[in-house]
Amino acid sequence: MNRKLIFMVLCLSIFWAMPAWAADKLAPGVKYWTFEKTNWEGQPIQGYVLEVDPGVKNTEIRPVMGNEIIGQKEVLSKMAQRTGAIAAVNGGFFDVATGVPTGNLFIDGKPEYISDILRASFGLNRGGAVKIGYLNPKMQVELAGLGQLDVKGINVPAVSDGMVLYSSNWGKEIYAGTALVLEPVQGGLKAYPAAGSVKAPPGGYVLAGWGSLGSQLANVSDGAKAKVITEMPVDWKSLTHVLSAGPLLVEGGLPVEQAVNEGLWGSLLKPAPRTAFGVNAQGKFLLVIVDGRQETSAGVTLEELAYLMVDLGVVQAVGLDGGGSSEMWVQGKIVNNPSEKLERPLANGLMIIQQMPVYVDYQRLYLDVAPALENGRTLVPMRKIFERLGAAVDWHAETKTVTATKGDVKLELTLGKTNAVVNGETRQLDVPAKVIDGRTMVPMRFVAETLGAKVDYVTNDGPAVHIYSQAGGTAHE
Repeated sequence: MNRKLIFMVLCLSIFWAMPAWAADKLAPGVKYWTFEKTNWEGQPIQGYVLEVDPGVKNTEIRPVMGNEIIGQKEVLSKMAQRTGAIAAVNGGFFDVATGVPTGNLFIDGKPEYISDILRASFGLNRGGAVKIGYLNPKMQVELAGLGQLDVKGINVPAVSDGMVLYSSNWGKEIYAGTALVLEPVQGGLKAYPAAGSVKAPPGGYVLAGWGSLGSQLANVSDGAKAKVITEMPVDWKSLTHVLSAGPLLVEGGLPVEQAVNEGLWGSLLKPAPRTAFGVNAQGKFLLVIVDGRQETSAGVTLEELAYLMVDLGVVQAVGLDGGGSSEMWVQGKIVNNPSEKLERPLANGLMIIQQMPVYVDYQRLYLDVAPALENGRTLVPMRKIFERLGAAVDWHAETKTVTATKGDVKLELTLGKTNAVVNGETRQLDVPAKVIDGRTMVPMRFVAETLGAKVDYVTNDGPAVHIYSQAGGTAHE
């Protein structure tokens, strides 16, 4: 009897007879439901499922770091609230003491952490592409005059002899024998020597060197062209986000047993709370939580989790961090029952976000109310955009007027009026400021350009807006 037939017989003979659950629609293409069953030991389990259709416009499953800093931790509910998420689950494994992720982490196509640990990873882009498998990327930095240089890693501690790359999400001062600041400019990066302690600029890096290998960075000329090279298999290169987790659970529609091969053994193989990510034959993503270590839900083994994912219609699946980390947040609250009876601070989580992305100086601007499109103009929450652009904001309730001041520019916008006042002069607006979902929304392009910023709309990998302020790391351009 072949493997597939054996599997089909098992599915018919054991307990997974899935009922047709009634799902709640959270947003276009996003559904949520729960289930109650028993595990292979006959003990009760409670489960929670989020189904996401990545084909719905501006829908994204996005990994988010605790407080946007490598090594920092944040509870899931705060991550979800500050990012404007519809729903969220916990992410990949991490070192509980240091908060450093286990494995690889790429966000917006940029590496934030790379490891050679053998754990399954999954990658996504906003177009709905997905890849689950094993990934061992390598990094180099190419510098004019020096060629391609190997680096020991990204956002890792200092080394005795070699080079390490640091992004702005390292969040700490960097002290190195020799260092270069890699500033983002139109078309790439430029390198500038740095002395003493230094931090990576938004969208850029610091290349830090120690010992004889690092000393060669002293030979780089001011403003030399630079490029960060990440060697990836061809079928991973188009993916925007990558997160390592593990183990691999489902491949080709069949459950697989990879836990021990991925270094998961002992107590990790016993029934426990679990989290998993999968994709079904229709290309929809499933985020699944099973409660555990409780009278009402004993949990499942990793093998049981693989069979459960198949019964949910998944053709590819990978496990995420489990145990006390297994949590699901839906529309303002944690909906499952964490085994520790409270939210565990996490190194990263997976957010379901449904809004056009906005970036200011290469960094994502998370909005609690999604941008609105009216008459071809994009409206965004006023305080978020003004503060990120460095403007002081005042709200005058009696006149329903917002005033933003930055340097010698004073901008006044009144709700419902199709004109603005800039340094005492009246300017015509295509759309007025207005209130949406309790937030004052202002026309983004007009506001940004009035405050001296540049606005670009891009369409690759889905529509997005990029705003570049005068102080946003392009001073050397």
